[in-house]
Amino acid sequence: MTEHVFTRRSLLRGGGLLMLATASGCSFFDTSPDSGSAGAARAADLSAKEAPALAELVKAGKLPPLEQRLPRNPLVVKPLREPGAYGGTWNSAMVGEDDIDWLYYTLAYEPVVRLKPGTNGQKGPDDIVANVAEFEVKDGGREYVFRLREGLKWSDGEPCTADDLLFAFEDVAVYKDLHTTGVYDLYLENGTTDELVKVEKLDERTVRYAYKEPKAGLLFQLAVSTLERGGASGFLLPKHYLKQFHKKYNPDADKLAKEQQLEDWTQLFMNKNDVPHNADMPTLHPWKISNALGRGTAVVAERNPYYWKVDEQGRQLPYIDRFRAEVLGDVEVELLKIMNGEITMQTRNFNTPENKPLIAQNAAKGKYRIFDVPSRLSNTMIIQFNQTIGDDDLRELFRNKDFRVGLSYAINRKEIIDGVYAGQGEPWQAAPSKTNALYDADFAKQHTEYDVAKAGEHLDKAGLKKDASGRRLGPGGKPLTVTIMSNTDFPHHVQALEFVKKHWEAVGVGLRVDPVADTLFTERSMGNEPQASTYTCSDFDLITGTGGDHYYVPSNSGSARYAIRWALWYGSKGKSGEEPPQVVREQLDAFTAMRNEPDFTKALAHAKEVVRIAKEQFYSIGISSYPAEYGIVAETVKNVPDTMASAQVTPGPTMPEQYSF
Repeated sequence: MTEHVFTRRSLLRGGGLLMLATASGCSFFDTSPDSGSAGAARAADLSAKEAPALAELVKAGKLPPLEQRLPRNPLVVKPLREPGAYGGTWNSAMVGEDDIDWLYYTLAYEPVVRLKPGTNGQKGPDDIVANVAEFEVKDGGREYVFRLREGLKWSDGEPCTADDLLFAFEDVAVYKDLHTTGVYDLYLENGTTDELVKVEKLDERTVRYAYKEPKAGLLFQLAVSTLERGGASGFLLPKHYLKQFHKKYNPDADKLAKEQQLEDWTQLFMNKNDVPHNADMPTLHPWKISNALGRGTAVVAERNPYYWKVDEQGRQLPYIDRFRAEVLGDVEVELLKIMNGEITMQTRNFNTPENKPLIAQNAAKGKYRIFDVPSRLSNTMIIQFNQTIGDDDLRELFRNKDFRVGLSYAINRKEIIDGVYAGQGEPWQAAPSKTNALYDADFAKQHTEYDVAKAGEHLDKAGLKKDASGRRLGPGGKPLTVTIMSNTDFPHHVQALEFVKKHWEAVGVGLRVDPVADTLFTERSMGNEPQASTYTCSDFDLITGTGGDHYYVPSNSGSARYAIRWALWYGSKGKSGEEPPQVVREQLDAFTAMRNEPDFTKALAHAKEVVRIAKEQFYSIGISSYPAEYGIVAETVKNVPDTMASAQVTPGPTMPEQYSF
């Protein structure tokens, strides 16, 4: 849940494209973006209570008056700097159709409860505020009451009620036909795989979730979980629309699915319950999709006439008329569009450390400014040796801490930082960042010194003898060559590993780099196949789900690639996988206690124990700290902050509905 793609395609390299990008004002890859761009936003009467286009629909009798479209208690949003004018189009980009989170975190971040602007949820319950629903937490975190706003309406004008909350739970989230592999742990009692939380309707607007034990991370997961796509999309659903595709309510649902060349009603339902791909799906978002993903070259969304937020003057939000995300085939095209001033606001794909000098140099030409986004990642690349690999000899070697420490000392990190990451960052292990509550300077810097002599000493302790040519001999007395699998979504990892290969060969250990596509990378990891692999490393999250913090503790069998079978044991409650050593079990116990502890101070104490053991075990070899990320915004756009919090759902918490031209 905490992984973030560093870059999805190839990176801009060399001077040819730079010359092209800076040579003229026209776009080499022009695909005719919507004409309603930043420059088209016209001066408007700031006293108007709704957008001119909506006022015209009301006048024509095609839309109810504003007071009938808003709830009795609309959420009042204070604009960051000043009230905005109505109008304009937010032009943005996606790199491929799989870049779907950009849509959820921009036009569709409307969970039941949300992150307070400027926060990331890691400082306790004060980071979480009411959004679609007001809420109460009772009985030490065992009971959660959600009360929808009175008069709240979906984008099609239908009422949004407690029945929609119940439908989302009973008929979707825990409905067996839709979840054949198990239910998301948000809906389960702690420590079980089948006991559901008790959910009941209190009145037409109110629902209560009652757990036997405190569910400490519930609100946080609703506010940030990618599995819930921003929270509201899974926790609150339009029953009046979706029930027509559900077999419980429509006996002919299977027949309907067959008519659309689908296997059964569950496929049909999942297709319909998909906001980016289904323009008919009613929403609570500021903009409702009118041209869905997969149709044409762009996703387009128009303002929601029933949007339930207003500014301090009672003017209905959003200020911006339209959202548009062009689906691009390559990050290089995105870079060119940014530098040519064709992108209104963007924070994804292009914003790598190595691209920042290029982005900065072209800011004046592209008429945009750069804003800071502290990274949620603590490391550019970590190397994880598979300590639960099936090969007995390799497993013994990879579990030898001296082996990992020796190879860590053998890496010249400064050379990689300068050669791959444009001199940004500093030597760093797979440890929490300086801004994290769990920051440990000794952990971050342990074994990062470039010292060939120390490397040799530890490799000697690991029992790796040398042959006459200086090569280290591994199992079977043959020269040792390690194969490291890397994900092609991270091309900079292949570049960094070329440096590592040279460094390790200098101490007698061979390295073979095996770059594979993301799907195969995941399949091999889940199959416990790789000898070693690379990935970025997320920062430590004090508040997290069952599989969180997997770089520090083997909690997730898909991501703790240094110990897949230990993680599988933890996730299955001991039913499968391999029981870890005693110290790792103690760490997992501390992790479980941290997740289930509603008292923030006590949870922090458990977290410190998790990190202490991670430091001691030294699961992964890190390269460098991840530089601050960044985004760009057109000079004509107001109310976008100079710095955004390092939240998983950024820019959503900055309330894009109050952006304006």
